[in-house]
Amino acid sequence: MLNIKKVYRKDYEGEEIVQSRTFSDGQWNTVTEYVENHVVNNQISNRAVVFGNGTGREGLNISNILTKKSGLLGSKTLQSYGCNAFYRDYTPNFLVVTSKEIAKEISESEYTKSNIVYSKVSLSLEFPKNFYIIPYDPYADAGTTAAYIACFDGHTRIYLSGFNGQEIPGKNDNMYAGTNGYAPVNGAFTHDNWVKNLHRLISVYDDVDFVRVTDTGTRSTPDLWKGLTNLRQISNRDFIMEADL
Repeated sequence: MLNIKKVYRKDYEGEEIVQSRTFSDGQWNTVTEYVENHVVNNQISNRAVVFGNGTGREGLNISNILTKKSGLLGSKTLQSYGCNAFYRDYTPNFLVVTSKEIAKEISESEYTKSNIVYSKVSLSLEFPKNFYIIPYDPYADAGTTAAYIACFDGHTRIYLSGFNGQEIPGKNDNMYAGTNGYAPVNGAFTHDNWVKNLHRLISVYDDVDFVRVTDTGTRSTPDLWKGLTNLRQISNRDFIMEADL
């Protein structure tokens, strides 16, 4: 089962990570390092939007969403979390990179110098001084991991845009299909692990209102999700209205 527990940044000071492991004289030798928490997120709205890269987010004015201040003194402004190649087009508050190809790509750019990018410990070690480690990394796909970090940061309503998975046999339903780090448009794709990962996350953070935002609001819902009482689906249009965008 996916390793996700209900934990929060307010209780997080840092964690021990494994830098290397070697085997000699019949035993494992492990080198560890304590990594302090270097991210302070004083969010005030308790509302976030996580952008996956599924085509269900087509039609949204994402640039406007990322810059829009909502509510009195911005009290209802959405914090934003993006995944992997999302950074090529937009700059969210936080980016999650789980792909080695994207990690190499972004580490060769200037993006990590002025933006917070989370990644796995292994990628942080391979591309040093570029990434913040994912707290208590659940080792999940980028979308689930980004949604997990939004929960970890204390958000109680989380909009999931571009989380439509692989609904059409033989089609990679991803905005960046065929580009660096992504499978081609045509092929055999499954989203079974992604469905299970999100189900586990939504089940654990049962006090969070998860809102799946799709282009029509009527995309098919995986059977495993149908019993989740804290998950609902709305259209892009309804999202704009509900989130005061």
